[in-house]
Amino acid sequence: MTPSSRRTLLLLGVLLLSGVLCPGCNKPNRIARIYEDPYPVPRTLAVAPFLNQSGSDYLDVLAVTDEFYTELQQVKNLDVVAVNKVLATMSRIGITKISNPDDAVRLVDALGIDGVIVGSITQYDPYRPPKMAMAVQLYTSGTDDDGDELPAQHVNPGKLARAAKPFALQAGKTMLPRVGVVRIFDADHNDVIDRLKKYAADRAGNDRPSGWETYLTSRRYLRFVSHEVIGEMLALERDWLDQKRISSVDGE
Repeated sequence: MTPSSRRTLLLLGVLLLSGVLCPGCNKPNRIARIYEDPYPVPRTLAVAPFLNQSGSDYLDVLAVTDEFYTELQQVKNLDVVAVNKVLATMSRIGITKISNPDDAVRLVDALGIDGVIVGSITQYDPYRPPKMAMAVQLYTSGTDDDGDELPAQHVNPGKLARAAKPFALQAGKTMLPRVGVVRIFDADHNDVIDRLKKYAADRAGNDRPSGWETYLTSRRYLRFVSHEVIGEMLALERDWLDQKRISSVDGE
């Protein structure tokens, strides 16, 4: 097993073990993905520049960020801040990456939005069959849709990838990752190819039998991976919101 594989498996294990502290992180792999805004009121999110934890010099983190942003824009009724605006705002407030919860808070406040997605690539091989491991967490403001204060936890994907063992999540007041997704997409596996073919079939101009193979190229594979992770992240967020509403009703 390569060092990057060990880092990816470690990151997945930490998220699973911390599921009791990060609601939604320990859901099954095959959760039904959704591609619509899970919130009852309009929300605006940003995508922070991805971190490169893969050890690969061939990975373009801005390309990853752009493709993730492009796919997130396809989500119905969800507003997403343009990447160039995010980068300009980060430069203005003096940060180059989201490396701790305070950075996430500062970026959200500076943009005047509801949350930010922080992600990292922990494994990357662009050659056929391509392989990528992506970890993302959705940081949102410390209030729910009714304005009630929520308990907060902070987790940084880069720190998780480097951790030697599970660690306690820091408590905070204004920012928390409500859900986290860590997935490995290896195009040498049949289940990944099946999902890739479905993704390609849903895109115009890829109805030819070999059309799906164009998504084995670097940028298109990035977009496919982003699509899969976004769908699961939104499904987990919807489940989190549904569970909170049920808990609120039961507590009345």
